[in-house]
Amino acid sequence: MHDLIVIGNDLSSHVAAALTAGYGLDTVLVAEHDTSSLVLSDNYAFNIDPTPWSGFGADQTCLSLLAELDIPPIERDCNLLNPAYQIILPEHRIDFFNEKDALINEMAREFPECAREIREFYDRAETKCALFKEWLHAHPLISPHSIKDYRDYLKLMPHFVVHQLEKAKFNKLLDNNPSLEKVFEAQEALLSGTTDNKNNFSSSFQHCVPFRGVYYFQQGKQTLFHSLVRKLEANNGLYLSPCEVLNIKNGDPIEVEISDSTGNSSVISGKKLILSAKSKKMDILFAGKKKFSFSEWLNPATVSRLPFTIHLGCKSRCIPEKMSHYVAVVSDVHKDIYNDNLILLEANTPQDANAPAADRLSLAATTFLPAGDEVWSQENLAAQASSIIDRLEFFLPFLKENIDFFDLEKSIEISKISHGIITPKYKMRNSLLTGFAARKNKTGFKNIYLTGASLLADAGFEGEILSGMNASSIIIAGKV
Repeated sequence: MHDLIVIGNDLSSHVAAALTAGYGLDTVLVAEHDTSSLVLSDNYAFNIDPTPWSGFGADQTCLSLLAELDIPPIERDCNLLNPAYQIILPEHRIDFFNEKDALINEMAREFPECAREIREFYDRAETKCALFKEWLHAHPLISPHSIKDYRDYLKLMPHFVVHQLEKAKFNKLLDNNPSLEKVFEAQEALLSGTTDNKNNFSSSFQHCVPFRGVYYFQQGKQTLFHSLVRKLEANNGLYLSPCEVLNIKNGDPIEVEISDSTGNSSVISGKKLILSAKSKKMDILFAGKKKFSFSEWLNPATVSRLPFTIHLGCKSRCIPEKMSHYVAVVSDVHKDIYNDNLILLEANTPQDANAPAADRLSLAATTFLPAGDEVWSQENLAAQASSIIDRLEFFLPFLKENIDFFDLEKSIEISKISHGIITPKYKMRNSLLTGFAARKNKTGFKNIYLTGASLLADAGFEGEILSGMNASSIIIAGKV
């Protein structure tokens, strides 16, 4: 019997498994899909997650995790981007530089009538980002849970009040400038895990992502996944993938029935379980049961949008010379950002190791679609793929004639597989007491815990890492 079973394909599950194994616990990670298999052809490779990653700077979350796991620094594989990303509108292009003054000057060039307000916004955002980072460091669960936590939280109250006043004033400015409004909406869509927490206090943590740094891996984001699996196995942990979870039986011990790639089934048992909140196996565990915690009932997280990505192998001449590695393209400044109006691009440019040749590149184009069988039918996804290429025409007018490789069926397959890996967009209610979008790792079962980005949505991508660290801390503290 294992000390711990972790079920999940996402990064937070890999983090939790690697950490617990590193502290000497007998850990097994059950991942239904092997992340290394998501490659479309021998000539073109695509990242498993085509969205920006942050937190790899000095003293930031991800490097701190690697240090705790004693994983050698990966600076040689992890590259800082400048600009961090671009946002493209029909009449504007904004380069989000790493230096605050450079970014403010860039935005003032595009929106000179709002130059003073833009500078004030980023000056204030930097201050609030520092406060949130300090809070996050001292309170990794984000929401307060003890008397001391609430005493600390009270010290933030004056800043929350000031933020609400500033927010109302700035939103009034955006209401009168739809193009500038779409720039900020596109940035939140690029970096945030939620769709309805526009410009709350913690949003400053996302607005300042360019200053904290956006990174990409030359060998793909699988680099980090593989490093965590190797660390798990080096500490005598077990990695089971690909396999399917057939059943989860709560008890003492917990029993998980799995089926391997050949169809053979077996049962593994463990003293405790960590389950990814992204996993569809949540339905198995909680089927027929009441809401498993009061906080989950009070602040539910429901999937609002799921990523759909098409993978294109292109001739590099169709890409603008100064195109960033990450780009958010907005087609119409007067439409809702999620109404067929946003495309996120990730380009593996010719100098990257993923590129097959000097005149070729891999281009992933992602949009976010509602959940539901009708939306995710083959017919509708084929229409969405065609729409993505058509909508890119104003930005990449020579794209169509320079597409060298496109396998629609494979893109659809990978997009569906990736729903357990890539963070979707959640619809969440902030806590009535604190205003934070955060949920506990606990489930109401004494030996079962959750992990996943939705638990710490206010922390953006780094919330995915922290959630795995928090879940593992509970297990390690108890030493099973």
